[in-house]
Amino acid sequence: MTRFLAAAALALGLTAAADDKPAKDDLARFTGTWTGVSVNQDGKDLPKPTAEAYRLVVDGEKYTFTGEGGEVVEGTHKLDPAKKPKQIDAVRTKGPDKGEPMKGVYELDEDAFVVCFAAPGKDRPAELKPTGGPGLRVMAFKREKKK
Repeated sequence: MTRFLAAAALALGLTAAADDKPAKDDLARFTGTWTGVSVNQDGKDLPKPTAEAYRLVVDGEKYTFTGEGGEVVEGTHKLDPAKKPKQIDAVRTKGPDKGEPMKGVYELDEDAFVVCFAAPGKDRPAELKPTGGPGLRVMAFKREKKK
């Protein structure tokens, strides 16, 4: 009986580790420096120079976001690429809305990251579009090339 329980525990541990692989893969691809391409806030496109001033630096589950005017926000995030669309949950550790969870959905490839976040306390958006009410922000980023 002890061997059976040990084998079952090992199998469950391996399954949990295997289930975590897609999230670890996306975190590895997400790590790096990203520059803003476009931003839509509450259904309105921000001016291109504003969007291009956005900068996102990701290191695993930590991020630093610099917005227009140099405002810096730091935080942590969790990715769930098994969901459709892929989901992201972020919590700021520094900056406005510190400690408030934000729910979003995202797309990620090697050189592009697009995310739609709901305002803190709001439901997760259903898609990567600024439709569904106020408080949605869609941001598109491109990966900065290493120099």
